[in-house]
Amino acid sequence: MKKRFAAAVLVLVLVGTLCPPVSAEDSVYFTAVDERVLDLKDSTMPFWFGGYLYVAATVFRESGVNYSYNVVTQTLVLYDSSRSLVFDVSTGSGTTGQGELYDHVCVTRGGVTFVAASPVASYFDRAYSNTPVNHGYLIRVKSAAAVLPDSMFTDTASYQLDAKYQQYQKKNTADPADTNTGETGDPEVEDPASSGKSIYLCFLAEEGETVTAWLDALESRGVHAAFYFTEEALSRSGDQLRRIAASGSVVGLIPGFGGGAAERLAAMNRTLFAEAGMKTRLVYGAARDAAALRAAGYCPLNPGIDHAEYGLGSSGAANTLLNQIGKRRGPVSVWLGSDVTAGALRVFLASAAEEGNRLPAMTETAF
Repeated sequence: MKKRFAAAVLVLVLVGTLCPPVSAEDSVYFTAVDERVLDLKDSTMPFWFGGYLYVAATVFRESGVNYSYNVVTQTLVLYDSSRSLVFDVSTGSGTTGQGELYDHVCVTRGGVTFVAASPVASYFDRAYSNTPVNHGYLIRVKSAAAVLPDSMFTDTASYQLDAKYQQYQKKNTADPADTNTGETGDPEVEDPASSGKSIYLCFLAEEGETVTAWLDALESRGVHAAFYFTEEALSRSGDQLRRIAASGSVVGLIPGFGGGAAERLAAMNRTLFAEAGMKTRLVYGAARDAAALRAAGYCPLNPGIDHAEYGLGSSGAANTLLNQIGKRRGPVSVWLGSDVTAGALRVFLASAAEEGNRLPAMTETAF
């Protein structure tokens, strides 16, 4: 019986691999995690299969679910502290952490593994929604960290959705061969040693014009970062806070020194919610305050690389930092401070992309 099931699943998987990609003229499926809109491209475009909408499995990694792919055994594992799903990518069949057969297969297309969005979201206590928007539909997976309801988020992110759609159309029109080859796999599921790494950039947001220049650089590449605000900077940055939220980047808070940090952070979150309809638990402070901040329910940043002392003001500095990051294993968080020029940041982003690195926004579960 199990052999017959596996054979049937394999047929379904092969059918999935032959499904044509969405053309640039059709409605598209955007994907978002909490308040972040992910990149729009054919290789990870959601599609309907077996009565369910399927999304790239890496969407759940972006939502804080742990993700492991073994290229040798062709095994994909999604897991958190209390449950797991194990998929045999070669057949599509899956099992739970208790060894029970999972009802929904995975499907591989063009080297990218997809899973059923709604059932997997429910399994890991995530919320799932499918909302009509301009140019198509927005598929959103929400963790407990999500703040904005779907209606408010779709309004806030409308500019970003339009921009991503225009970029998608432009790329497909200019280079239609990229829409379908299926000859190269998604680097997200390749051997981690050859697929780059996740780099979490963190800035000290002080001067409005400088922050705007950073956002311009990040958005031109479709990547994200975390912007940490002091109480004073937060009070005068309403437009930028809203832009950060809409762009898919995130906001962190700097409570300052001395007692009463929890009270100051609560007040700062009230300001943040009034200005941008969101709150955050990401904070940056002195190392000695980290335990107290965690006890108060916040997520203090402990950067893997503290580069603020050296700044990022030239192409040479950008390449030096990238080399430093390359020597680290796994994902790396980088505290850049505020001494960063837009030109040097653009050089860093371009070089990081050439090496296959990813630049997602910081999350509460990233480290």
